[in-house]
Amino acid sequence: MTGGSIRRAAHGAVALFAATGVVLHYVVVLGHAGEVAVRSIRFLSYFTILTNILVAASAFAIALGGERLAAPAGRPAWRTMVTLDILVVALIYHLLLRDVVLPGAIGWWANTLVHQIVPAAWTACWLAFAPHGAIDRTAPLRWLLYPLGYALWTLVHGAVGGWYPYPFMDVGKLGYPAVLANVAGIGLLFLALGHALRWADGRLARR
Repeated sequence: MTGGSIRRAAHGAVALFAATGVVLHYVVVLGHAGEVAVRSIRFLSYFTILTNILVAASAFAIALGGERLAAPAGRPAWRTMVTLDILVVALIYHLLLRDVVLPGAIGWWANTLVHQIVPAAWTACWLAFAPHGAIDRTAPLRWLLYPLGYALWTLVHGAVGGWYPYPFMDVGKLGYPAVLANVAGIGLLFLALGHALRWADGRLARR
């Protein structure tokens, strides 16, 4: 296999892992009580799910090849942003949500895929394959737009419906000062890790 073929095959595997994890997660959600529409909206209100969908779409575009799809998803800034987002998914899960598990074998596989296998597989592809470099210094600030937009949506959605996807964002139990402090702390994590990944991307470009 050529280098390009290996790159496409590896990203195809990542896309499959991410899509499978999301689908299995949704299967578990459908098994819970309540209206399907409500459960579906809540399912799509998890940063983990949204980010795994982002990984699946980006990896699938790179796997397909061709300039229209692969070029945008394969840019160093985009690939590094996705790496940042999926790594934070893994870090937050292992630091704060380790005890939150889905029931049954399907739930176990869903959790393992979206929180461990996909972050590891995407990051390995980011490290192993070009292109790298030419990411401007303000990129880590732009990468904050997605998590901050998600936090805003979560607070608005929670204020209207009284439901929050993560315990550290539950205003009903913690109050706004504590939740906003948690959001700020996670935002700093995004910013610090974003700068670290930008630096690492530059080093990979020189390799």
